[in-house]
Amino acid sequence: MAETKNHSRRQFIGSLAIASVGAIAASAQGGEMGMGMGMGPSKNKVVYQLNKSDPAYILDILHSAAVVLGHFNNDVNIVIDCFGPGIWLLVKDEHNKHHYEAFIREQVSSLAMYGVVFNACEQTMKTIKITAKQLIPEAKQVFSGAVDLMLLQQQGYAYIAW
Repeated sequence: MAETKNHSRRQFIGSLAIASVGAIAASAQGGEMGMGMGMGPSKNKVVYQLNKSDPAYILDILHSAAVVLGHFNNDVNIVIDCFGPGIWLLVKDEHNKHHYEAFIREQVSSLAMYGVVFNACEQTMKTIKITAKQLIPEAKQVFSGAVDLMLLQQQGYAYIAW
């Protein structure tokens, strides 16, 4: 199990390194970059459904987002919709019954620095009695995770579910 976790970490870190190199290369070439670096909308758009609290599941989605960032040289808009048990990814440790390891929190912060948006479902928050102040800074509240998935797909986002 530990070997699998370390392998996933190495893959994820490698993907972030690829994304960093892509950002530097595109910047040096004067290339236009997407929301991943705060430069405007991209034609490349993807939304992930994150609705489980399992750390391995979460790392798979975070890794996939990093791979997509690297593939498109950060010229991609990525949204990760967190709802149901997946909302716990966006809840601060002191209010979180799952207590994710620091590595997962670091990956969320790193991806957010590249423009990945982490949406928190307000309906789930109401159900489990979580307030906006209890969310991590990277979280952005949306009315409903399911509604958000629909709206983003209508805007041309590719929908990815694990």
